Amino acid sequence: MIFHKKTRERRKKFLIDSNQKIFRKTKKIRNALLNFLAKILFFRQIGKIFRMSFFVGMIFLGMTGFIIFAIFSPYFHLKKITLVRNSPNIDLPEIEKSLNNFYDQNLLFISHEDIKQKLFTDFPEFREIQITENWPSALEFTIKISPALFNLLNIETANFSVISKDGIILAEKSNEKLLTIKVSQYKKNIQPRQKFLEKEFLLKILHSKQLLESLKLKIKEFHLLYFAKELHVVLENNSVIWIDLQLPIEPQVEKLKFSESRIKLYDKIFEHIDLRIPNEIFWEYK
Repeated sequence: MIFHKKTRERRKKFLIDSNQKIFRKTKKIRNALLNFLAKILFFRQIGKIFRMSFFVGMIFLGMTGFIIFAIFSPYFHLKKITLVRNSPNIDLPEIEKSLNNFYDQNLLFISHEDIKQKLFTDFPEFREIQITENWPSALEFTIKISPALFNLLNIETANFSVISKDGIILAEKSNEKLLTIKVSQYKKNIQPRQKFLEKEFLLKILHSKQLLESLKLKIKEFHLLYFAKELHVVLENNSVIWIDLQLPIEPQVEKLKFSESRIKLYDKIFEHIDLRIPNEIFWEYK
């Protein structure tokens, strides 16, 4: 009994020692394997970081090189201007001359607002300007000018011109489709691109025309006393109506409507009908 007991104890101790040795050996192998894998993963991460840094560095160098090239190379300097226009009277050589100081400026830094300001100053008849960059070295302008409104005949100097809706004298010949205004009290030649009349007065002339035509009065022509800002409307029967452009138009013309029968508006020819005095109407027959 004693012998067997000792034998079992030795066997048990041997098995425990063997298991511990096997466990330590397994743990050692596992740890070695994990360390190996960790080293592989570490080097992979290092590789990825290196490749990413290299890629970012190449992009940065490329961008830096392009910026240096764009800034210092004449490749992007303005060399050409093209024009899209709504009128044949817009002169490209004149525009190029006006923008002479902008040539050879870098398109990356050229100011569209400065260009527009220069053109609006030199060409007041321009109403709208759009600028498109055509890389590497050209600009395209889309320009609209104010529409023609009336022909002008300066009686004092006997020269014709055309005025736009914005009151600017256009660089074009008189248009037979437009109504003519004969101008007096202006002893100088009316020049192209001159601001001749405020838009307010032109609108009042148009309003006068509309109101008189609504009364079935046929207009032959307009006479404008420039400094007096007085409009003389000549009808087809050569009657003349005087209107003050510095006063509201509608109350003046309404006096014709209310006085129609009293002054025999449609039956007589008038030397003049004076509507300029508020609440009064004066007339003289021919």
